[in-house]
Amino acid sequence: MEASVILAKCPNRGGRLFGMRIQRMQDGDWWRTWAFPIDEQRAKGEGYDVREARGGLNALASYPGCPYCKARGFVQCGRCRKIVCWNNEEQMTCPWCGNHMDSIVTADSFNVSGGDV
Repeated sequence: MEASVILAKCPNRGGRLFGMRIQRMQDGDWWRTWAFPIDEQRAKGEGYDVREARGGLNALASYPGCPYCKARGFVQCGRCRKIVCWNNEEQMTCPWCGNHMDSIVTADSFNVSGGDV
């Protein structure tokens, strides 16, 4: 079993950082299995800020969503390419870089990295 953790931020709770545990399944895609709050120092210490994943990022039925706002969806910022939890908002501001996202597009495949915290 191949598993990893990538980082995301919650725009609904002041940009709070959290980790998303992802696991590669037999279909070759990554699946989100768990999410947990984490602080920047621990994320860097664990190396989560440099992890990468390519492919689908589906959610298991048991995936709890963002630990702060419970959103099960996410978007990838078009500017910084980092992950942000998403609850079907039409517009939002990226808590990583401040980019105003006013046209959110869904995708089936991603190339994401943990990002500098």
